[in-house]
Amino acid sequence: MPSNTSPARNLLLVLAFAIIYIGWGTTYLANHFLLRELPPFIIGTLRFAIAGLLALGWVIASKQLHIQHSDWGGVLIGSLALIAVGQGALIYANQYLPTGMLAMLYTTLPLWSVALEWVLGERPPFWVIAGLALAFAGIILLMSNGLDQRASADQWFAGLLVVAATLCWAGGAWMMRQRPPFKSSWLGLSLQMIIGAVLLGLFGLWHGDWQHADFSQISIHGWLWLAYLIVPVSLGVYPAYFWLLREVKPSLVSTFAFVNPVVALLLGYILLGEQLSLTALLACAITLGGVVLIILARR
Repeated sequence: MPSNTSPARNLLLVLAFAIIYIGWGTTYLANHFLLRELPPFIIGTLRFAIAGLLALGWVIASKQLHIQHSDWGGVLIGSLALIAVGQGALIYANQYLPTGMLAMLYTTLPLWSVALEWVLGERPPFWVIAGLALAFAGIILLMSNGLDQRASADQWFAGLLVVAATLCWAGGAWMMRQRPPFKSSWLGLSLQMIIGAVLLGLFGLWHGDWQHADFSQISIHGWLWLAYLIVPVSLGVYPAYFWLLREVKPSLVSTFAFVNPVVALLLGYILLGEQLSLTALLACAITLGGVVLIILARR
């Protein structure tokens, strides 16, 4: 880690952490408002198509348009597992689940990563196993509290879809780590977004989203929420995240895994009037405790 502790660098660190905490933590709220005006897969298609094209424009302008043969495998894995499935499931489930619950379900991502490493032969330490068990207990308690016998089949399906999507995300992230790095990280990101947008557009055709989309009825607030997801979130968070990985310990950067759900829960409570029962708060605390154990044990 660099030894430079100048005020300018400290300010950059604070800003970068604020970007990943707020950017990823507010995604659920932005999707919630956009879903009032657009079908789910249209939102994903527009967000990643425009963000991908903007990133590609930057690549061309900065003369980084160089791709090697090995890049394509990582591009295809990322576009399918991380964007089409991972983000597509998040937006779809946002129609049926409270933003706070949805954010908590996405904390299963680091849990699946540990489980995959275990299956592949890397036995985790005791505290990682303990954290894994604790976090899964919290998720089960959260779902049983939020989705009782009155919950619809759509809500149960959305919850299970999110958990399955995080498994797909973890598997895709693991496969990408085994591949050579992209020759140009921005080119790799732009291609993942563009191909992911095409896949989301095809999902939208299958789901019937395009038949129900009326772009003339989108309010100015809807366009602003979409712009927020495209520029600060899609094109701002990732560079901040990768810069932090070079500047501070990875365990510190990983705090986003349990800070983002807290941000989403608080925003859902303050702005959307979502209820936070004592049991739900206990389930969140148990889940976050498990994630913290895993992160601290893997420093």
